[in-house]
Amino acid sequence: MKKLISLIMVVGLVLCLAACGNDNNTPQQGNNDPAATGTVNTKDVINVGFVQLVDMADAQEMYDSFTATIAGAGLADKIVVDFQSAAGDAGTMSTIIQGFVDNGCDLIVPMLTPPAQAAASICGGDIPIIFMSVVDPVYSKIMPDLNTVDPAILATGTSNTIPADLIIETANAITPLEEGKKVCIMYNTSQNNAQCTMEAAKAYCESKGYPVDVVGYADITDAVTQAQSLPLADYGYVYVALDSVIASNFNQLGQILADMGIPVYGAADSMTMGGAFCSYGVDYETVGKMTADMVIEWYNGKALEEMPCQQYSDFTLVVNSDVQKKLGVELPEEYTAQATFVTTK
Repeated sequence: MKKLISLIMVVGLVLCLAACGNDNNTPQQGNNDPAATGTVNTKDVINVGFVQLVDMADAQEMYDSFTATIAGAGLADKIVVDFQSAAGDAGTMSTIIQGFVDNGCDLIVPMLTPPAQAAASICGGDIPIIFMSVVDPVYSKIMPDLNTVDPAILATGTSNTIPADLIIETANAITPLEEGKKVCIMYNTSQNNAQCTMEAAKAYCESKGYPVDVVGYADITDAVTQAQSLPLADYGYVYVALDSVIASNFNQLGQILADMGIPVYGAADSMTMGGAFCSYGVDYETVGKMTADMVIEWYNGKALEEMPCQQYSDFTLVVNSDVQKKLGVELPEEYTAQATFVTTK
């Protein structure tokens, strides 16, 4: 009888320990609940590290919209944003992100692709990331696909890629390739975004049977040198792939190509304002708001894993009227009706 009672007591103790080991605060082995991964916010106040690579009007517009959206939701004192600018320096950018990690930020918001890639590498899945305005997070290996958050990186956010095929098809409609003419694609060989959009543009040209040459450059000075050496008789127009550095300082290249009489189609509207003939534009206030909405959702308890990348798609045709006049290009009526006209800044 005593042995039976002792056995019952031992079994009861084992069951009790097992139950305690699997209470609500300790996830069971194999538990896939996002709350168990640390990607669901449970804090009343969160600290957000915001890193900006380059100082330009588009970036400022996105950031202002981002903070205004958070303030408009009544959360400015709950979602505390630490804004840091790298002023175009990659080393500074990495130092800023490492500082966010060292200071225990709850969330990092990197603007543009290079900061998003750096944050993914430095954080390594330890701090959630909601990126802003990344061209192609899949190509950049930040996400495995646009609907899936990699648990080793913990990143999602917004993308505002202007499809290369949209720009190339517009170029061919406005300035059709004459017999024997080719498309020239220029891109920054050291920029992931430029490589990505160059490849997309080249693939589209090849799929349509448009003859194409690719010209790489290392920086703005090299871009000007490469442009000056282009054989004018060979090309119908030039497409400049997306490059955050040259996009904010396009005037030199734009002026050279306009003086040479070559229509230039840019991968961002900032290039058109810097002297390219034509591009498509993005409402950067909307991109900032889209990103802030994702941050607010995460703050309110939505798991990062349940938040696919949000893609901007409402692009606007932008034409530089100064360059149009210099080139003597007449827009087809359908493009004139939809275009926003700007002048060189």
